[in-house]
Amino acid sequence: MRLRYYILALIFIMQLFYGCHSYIQRTVLRSISKMGEAVLPPPHMITTSLFPDARLAVSWAGHSTVLIQIYDKLIITDPLLFDNVGMVVKREVKSGLDPAVLEKLDFTLISHLHFDHLDYGSIDVLPKDGVLIFPYGISGYIPDFDFQDAAELKTWDVFEKDSVRITAVPAQHFTSRYNFDRNWTEDSGYTGYVIEYKDITVFFAGDTGYNPEFFKEIGNRFKIDLAIIPIAPSWSNGFGNYVHTSPLGAIEVFKDVKAQYMVPIHFGALVYGSTADPLSPLYQLNTLAASGGIYDRITALEVGEQRIIY
Repeated sequence: MRLRYYILALIFIMQLFYGCHSYIQRTVLRSISKMGEAVLPPPHMITTSLFPDARLAVSWAGHSTVLIQIYDKLIITDPLLFDNVGMVVKREVKSGLDPAVLEKLDFTLISHLHFDHLDYGSIDVLPKDGVLIFPYGISGYIPDFDFQDAAELKTWDVFEKDSVRITAVPAQHFTSRYNFDRNWTEDSGYTGYVIEYKDITVFFAGDTGYNPEFFKEIGNRFKIDLAIIPIAPSWSNGFGNYVHTSPLGAIEVFKDVKAQYMVPIHFGALVYGSTADPLSPLYQLNTLAASGGIYDRITALEVGEQRIIY
């Protein structure tokens, strides 16, 4: 079994090394070097999926997996619940969500088809009584999970059900699942989402680089209460790279969409190749937010932590 694991890992690495981003190469190599090490337990575990009196609450399971409660509705983003991604990339910290806690799921949102955002095993163990929503161009990668309903959305497409309105909004990323299929998917297959229900609006950025035109347009179209924005793995002094926002880039996104509060994601949970300290992006974000006078509007959660916003 162990030999099979390493053979599959090496095949995957060869694919990644062919025309892929250097940070992915470093991430995979670092993950393989840590294969024998135990994955750390989360500092918290999500204990409830619905708070009785909350208008808006968030629970962070780690990486890009966020449980969003808006009144009686429950939404999960990019579920990733197991210790390894694509059999190679390893978690630093275990997921803070046991799916048995979930009473229901009204919507499951997928931002794109990369292994750490579209994880078949994690989706398979979720409740299927709601709607699976994913970006246009990746339907061929979506098995029949037997959800009650499913929707494939192009940018600015809207899906409405039970008074919840979900809009696919622009993101700046790249697509492909196995690297060699990159030309098949071209510029489709990745998105952010805006979720509107009653008097609450939440923006989930997905995985994205900084694009002021995109985010200012989102800010002009919606009155956003909470923005959920990635801050890694690009934590340079600038806005990040083309496909990933740095902490500074994430703050610019936050300002552009004109949200009241921000929850940072996409850091700390997985082994990346860019830094020895997985919390470095958060430290940088906190410093920038404090110097910019917005520290009290940043809701930084530990893995498994839950917070009522309103």
